[in-house]
Amino acid sequence: MAWKFFLSLAAAAFAAILFRLFLRRGDRARSTEESATRRSARGNDGTARGASSTDASTEGQEVATSSGYDYEVFLSFRGLDTRAGFTDFLYTSLIDAGIRTFRDDEELRVGEKFAPELLQAIDQSKISIPIFSKGYASSPWCLNELVQMVECQKNGRQKIMPIFYDVAPSEVRHQIGGYAKAFRSHEKKQRYDEETIHKWKAALSVVGAINGWDLHNETNRREGEFARKVTHKVFNELKKAYLAVSECLVSVDNHMDAIMEMIGAGTSETRIIGIHGMGGIGKTTTAKMIYNKLSHDFENCCFLQDIREMSKGNGIQCLQNQLISVILKKERMDIKHIDEGTQMIKDRLFNKRVLLLLDDVEEANHINALVGKRDWLGRGSKIIITTRNKDILEVPEVDCSYELSCMDHDQSLQLFSKHAFRKENPLDEYIDQSKRAIGIARGLPLALEVIGSLLCHTKKEKWDLTLKKLENVPHAAIQSKLKISYDALDVRQRHIFLDIACLFIGYNKDIVVHFWHESKFPEEAMEVLQNMSLIKIEQFNKVWMHDQLRDLGREIVYQESKMKIEKQSRVWDPKEALDLLRRPEGKEGVEALHLKFDHRRWFHFTYKSFKSFSNLRFLQVDNSEEYSYAKTRPCWNESPNVFPEDSNLLPQLRWLSWHYIPHHLKFQISLWRMWLFLICLGVTLHTSGKGGAT
Repeated sequence: MAWKFFLSLAAAAFAAILFRLFLRRGDRARSTEESATRRSARGNDGTARGASSTDASTEGQEVATSSGYDYEVFLSFRGLDTRAGFTDFLYTSLIDAGIRTFRDDEELRVGEKFAPELLQAIDQSKISIPIFSKGYASSPWCLNELVQMVECQKNGRQKIMPIFYDVAPSEVRHQIGGYAKAFRSHEKKQRYDEETIHKWKAALSVVGAINGWDLHNETNRREGEFARKVTHKVFNELKKAYLAVSECLVSVDNHMDAIMEMIGAGTSETRIIGIHGMGGIGKTTTAKMIYNKLSHDFENCCFLQDIREMSKGNGIQCLQNQLISVILKKERMDIKHIDEGTQMIKDRLFNKRVLLLLDDVEEANHINALVGKRDWLGRGSKIIITTRNKDILEVPEVDCSYELSCMDHDQSLQLFSKHAFRKENPLDEYIDQSKRAIGIARGLPLALEVIGSLLCHTKKEKWDLTLKKLENVPHAAIQSKLKISYDALDVRQRHIFLDIACLFIGYNKDIVVHFWHESKFPEEAMEVLQNMSLIKIEQFNKVWMHDQLRDLGREIVYQESKMKIEKQSRVWDPKEALDLLRRPEGKEGVEALHLKFDHRRWFHFTYKSFKSFSNLRFLQVDNSEEYSYAKTRPCWNESPNVFPEDSNLLPQLRWLSWHYIPHHLKFQISLWRMWLFLICLGVTLHTSGKGGAT
């Protein structure tokens, strides 16, 4: 009877186990089904994000985001070596201190993939702590985690704080001893290619050179006490609050390396460096990455954000107050005026080694009020200034300045893809539209981000329409950011900026500068536009302007005219100019006109066609060479002269550019206004005895 009792008991236990397995499978099935349903719903909306949800890396991100990951510390360790001992002490100590810590054996959700979850946890952590033990290098997962940590550190998003548990730092750094044996084993198994193994070794070399905790050399190791010391250091490190940067970053090593060399990261000298460039080029993001990369070497760090706007609202003394309070770690001081704040900075911070980021500085007096002289702060301080205005950096206190340039084609495509598809590259069916998008952005990070994010939520069938609109009208978010620089110009400089945007891109600067009257101080204005990164002077002295700035200028002209062509001050579209020329009157507001004639069409214009352009300063007429020989095509005037001698036609004209003047067209232009700049290509001009050109 006893055996029957035990048999029935065993049967009941087995049934219970089966029932639990059944429930677990049901839960997993429901989880998988719900996940598939969500992906299907996203895919059915036809958006770029929905289309990309089948990609493993993108799916991993969506799962992680929906799960609400928000870790501060990532622990990387070889489970067999330290999980039940030191790692458990450290993990418990960190959790007890309220520090959100990722430990891979407890944090994985049921049904989610292992590798993407670990990589995502590393990306979203502020500090990574690799615990190097004897078996660490034998684990491919540990090595992959380490590669990801180094990548995050390189982008300035994270700090690595290594612990050398039972191996020497040199063994990690040079892959000798047990680490060399582990790599021989990886190579012998041939499961990983040479590139992967090279990345592992490179990551070990980088992290092995970081000054971490060498528990290996300590006698009388008290691991619980040591875990508390690490926790205290981590807690203080987190208080520095690393500056948030976008997760959709693209490697800009060329900029980072150049700026790090300028700032003298490894030196004890005080350095002040400036980063300048046009709006939306990535000055603040780059500066934050540099700041995050340097911050672990400084006890005193301060980030003063958006100084241009803050100084207008609360005054520069508010920023002085913030600087002093952050560095001295005290309540805000009661600074009533700038001179008081300046004196307090000199008196209280002269012996403090400080890492200081001054973001979006607009005027030189902002710098003077915060760090007027390098000896205001302690020796070895590093000050980073971002600005749109290069001019304010040209002072003795600033050691170096660096101009950020636009992204190249590959970087542009990668950044756009990260925002539009949440992955590194565009989907195959979106390649042509992606190329159009980066053509619109022209390497401007802000434009790539805005356009990519816009298209991410746009159905595929509407991409072409959206791109067509963006090719003609700049997006409001881009325009508002760029317009900050335009608004900082005075009225004369704005006038010249609009002329360049509408008329003079690609022209020789030394020629163009004569177009404006000396009362507008054109030489000075051109220099200001250069310093504000609104124009550049390129090879052969040609004026260059970014397409987004050009579109901003033209949009301003459109809006000033209230979208009425006859009130538009500058008409650069030849088709619109031709339509306007045919109108009988009401063209007094037009100051610039660009015409283009096709030899295959007839054009009939009279003296009256031009008479009403009483304020026209600029006239450009483009003909083809064939047109200049087409004797029967054009019919310009009832009389032989388009510009009758001594007439008051176009009294304000300062620039006449006429390509391939028809040979049969005889005209005479009075040159008593010697400031008229005349370009006639394709015909020889002779000066007449009457003081004109024939």
